[in-house]
Amino acid sequence: MRPLLLSLLLAACATGGAAGRRGGGVDWQPWSRETFELAKASGRYLLVDCAAEWCHWCHVMDDTTYRDPRVLEAIEKRFVAVRVDVDARPDLAERYGEWGWPATVLLSPDALELGKFRGYLPPERLVEILGTVDARSAEDPAADDPGIAAAELPGAVKHALERLDSFWDERDGSWGLRRKVPIGMNVVWELTAGRRERGLFTLEKQSALLDPVWGGIYQYSAAEDWSSPHYEKLMTYQAPNLEAYALGGPAFHAAARGIVGYIAAFLTAPDGTFYVNQDADLNAHDRKKGFVEGKDYYALPDAQRRALGIPWVDTHVYARENGLALAALSASGDLDRARRAAAVLARTHLTSSGQVRHHAKSNGPYFLADAAALGFGFARLAAVSGDVHHAWAANRIAAVMVESFADPRGGALFDSTPDPAAAGVFAKRQKPFVHNVVAARLLAAVGEKERGLAVLAGVSSTAKIDAEGAWVGEYLLAARELGVTQ
Repeated sequence: MRPLLLSLLLAACATGGAAGRRGGGVDWQPWSRETFELAKASGRYLLVDCAAEWCHWCHVMDDTTYRDPRVLEAIEKRFVAVRVDVDARPDLAERYGEWGWPATVLLSPDALELGKFRGYLPPERLVEILGTVDARSAEDPAADDPGIAAAELPGAVKHALERLDSFWDERDGSWGLRRKVPIGMNVVWELTAGRRERGLFTLEKQSALLDPVWGGIYQYSAAEDWSSPHYEKLMTYQAPNLEAYALGGPAFHAAARGIVGYIAAFLTAPDGTFYVNQDADLNAHDRKKGFVEGKDYYALPDAQRRALGIPWVDTHVYARENGLALAALSASGDLDRARRAAAVLARTHLTSSGQVRHHAKSNGPYFLADAAALGFGFARLAAVSGDVHHAWAANRIAAVMVESFADPRGGALFDSTPDPAAAGVFAKRQKPFVHNVVAARLLAAVGEKERGLAVLAGVSSTAKIDAEGAWVGEYLLAARELGVTQ
C-alpha cells in the first residue's frame, strides 16, 4: 500500500536540511552540497533521517534512539548525520515514502544507497544497523520505467480499477485491511463514477476519524477498523476529504463544514494562505512544557484543550498544500476563501517566469509536486469562478511545468529541476507517480490533453500502478478527465 502521505518546517538551508529539532545529542547537518562534500572528503558514511515535524514516531525516535549514548557514539565515529524535513523536499518525500516516517537511509561517502529502514528504530536496532555498514554494498538504482504508449491507457485503467476493487473492505469501507486510511480521492472517484454506494459507505465509516470538537480529519487509524486514530492533521488529508464530504450530499455537509472550519481556525495564515499541518501531540517539540499524547489530548473538550495549549502547527506556506486547498475549497463552493489565498499565492509563489516556488523565499530547485498541485488549484478555481486571471495562471504554470520537468525522451515528468546540491544516487531525478497524475489533471484542465495523455501513460506501467496499492482514485480521475475509456 502507498505510504501515508504523504503529505509534507522548512529546512535549515534553502535546499532542505535539518528541520529545527536537534534530535537528542545528534549534530544534524543540512542537506547541502557542502555536507555531501564533507562526507566524501572525510570518507565518512552518511546517515539520512527523513522525518516530518508532525510525525509522532519521529518524536519518539528523537527522545529515545537519538539520545542513546551507544547510538551517539556510533554516529560520531563514522557518520555524517543529515536530517531532511520531508515537507520541505517533496522529491525526497516521494523517493522514500514507501519506508514511512521516520525513514532511515544509509549512504556511502559518495552518496550511494547502502540500505533503507522503515519507521521507528529502537536504539539497539539502529546500533546493529550502523555496525553492518562496512558489509553493505551499494544498491543498484532502479532502472527507468518508460511507462506505456498512450494507446494502451484503456488497459491500464482497467487494471487500476481491478486493483481498487481488490483492496475494497466490505466491512469497514475504504481500501486495505491492515490499517484504515481516509483516501479522499478514492472516495471522490467512487462518488462520481456510478459507484456512489461504496463512496457513501466509506464516508460514513471513516467519520470516526473526524475531530468532533475542532473539525478536521485525522491522518489514519492504526487498527484494522477506524478505532485507533493517529491524530496528525495534514492538509494533504484535509483537502481531498473536504472534496469527498462535499460530494457526499446533505448527510455529510456538516462534516465538510467541519473540515473548512478547522482549516480556517488552525491552518490559515493571516494573509489567507494555508499552513501545512498540525502535530499529533501537544508539546512534542518542547517537552519542558509538558507532553500530552494525542489520544489523551483530543479526547478533551475545547476548553480543556485550550487550557493545556494548542498542538504545534507547521506555519510554512508550501505551494503543493496550497494548491490542494484551492482545488478542494473550489469544489466545495467556498470561493471567497479560495480567491483570497489565490491572490496572495500569485504574488508570492509564482515567479515572473512561471516557475512555482516551494515557499515564498525559495529559489530552487523547483518541484513538480508544487507546479502540478498549484496549477491544478488555479485551474479548478477558474472553472468554478470563471475568473480569467486564475485561468491565465493555470495555463502559465502548465506550460512552464512541461518545459521545466520534461524528459527529452517524452513520457512522464521529472520530480524536480536539476539540484546543484545533489550527489550520488540523488543526481538521478525520478518520475513520481502521484505528482505526474496531478500534472496530467492540470494538463487536461487547460486543454493540453495530448501532452496530458503522454504524461499519464509515462506512469501507467503495471509495475507503477501496482506499487500504488489502493491509492489509484486520482489516477482514475485523471484518465477520465483526459477522455480515456476502459
